[in-house]
Amino acid sequence: MLKTLLVYLWAPIANLLWYTHTVVMGSLSLLLWPFDRTGALQFWCARWWCRLVAWSIFARIRVYGVEHIRAGQPYVYMANHSSLIDTPALFAYLPYPFRIMAKRELFFVPFMGWHLWTAGHFPIDRRDRRKTIRSLRRVIDGVRAGTSLAVFPEGTRTRDGRLQEFKSGMFKIAIRAGVPIVPVTIRGTFTLLPITTLAPRPGRVEVILGEPIVTEDYDETQLPELIKRTKDVIRHTLAGTSPTGA
Repeated sequence: MLKTLLVYLWAPIANLLWYTHTVVMGSLSLLLWPFDRTGALQFWCARWWCRLVAWSIFARIRVYGVEHIRAGQPYVYMANHSSLIDTPALFAYLPYPFRIMAKRELFFVPFMGWHLWTAGHFPIDRRDRRKTIRSLRRVIDGVRAGTSLAVFPEGTRTRDGRLQEFKSGMFKIAIRAGVPIVPVTIRGTFTLLPITTLAPRPGRVEVILGEPIVTEDYDETQLPELIKRTKDVIRHTLAGTSPTGA
């Protein structure tokens, strides 16, 4: 009872700190942009921005499996999506820079949008099919040119903690760009902040990087097999077991 009371008493402060960190680090990202058009300084801003967020809600985040990836190699990181904390967990502790895709409207939101633009993230224009296709082509070209991408193939946060259906579009990007997929399992965030509340709980979060899956072995006729292979790794890791054949 006391712990629950403390959670709800701290929740307004935690949310205020979240917005404060966004204003400060989003502004800093914009100020640094003229001095570095590569996005490296913006990624540094995002890393510390998200660490501040994690610390303010008392989330203890640990990353495992870093030995599976290497600097200079672009990947498409595919992660399960349980909570608003998932994105900060990736930005705060994945070792190498990456970009995300976000709907175009978010790029016009003060502070957050400024950071998305200056850091080189990918806006997705959903106003009509042709604009969406052009947006996705820019993503594929960017990944093919060496930019790693982090996505949530479920598309939205789970409501019950269980894995949802994986959408095929993210896998098409990896195949067409010719880069490996890294299955990423995020454990603990659903307990800390499920979709049904804005009151974050303190606790431990584990981000577990699986072995890369080489997409050159697949074409788009084999999408179901690639999706199943990726989902199986995440599903078994969530359950604390090893996928057979991995």
